[in-house]
Amino acid sequence: MTTSLRTRLTAARARRTARHLVGVSFCDSCAQVSDSAARAAERRRQHTQLTAFTHAR
Repeated sequence: MTTSLRTRLTAARARRTARHLVGVSFCDSCAQVSDSAARAAERRRQHTQLTAFTHAR
């Protein structure tokens, strides 16, 4: 159940992001900054999720 819900939310987020970025182009240096920021955000999200799971037990 949880996996199915997570999959749906991820797909919806991807569609929303794709709609938002239609027609937007990035230079290489902008993409590098964006990739770095995205990786940092993902690490924060994973840490937050791990902390929540740890405290939920």
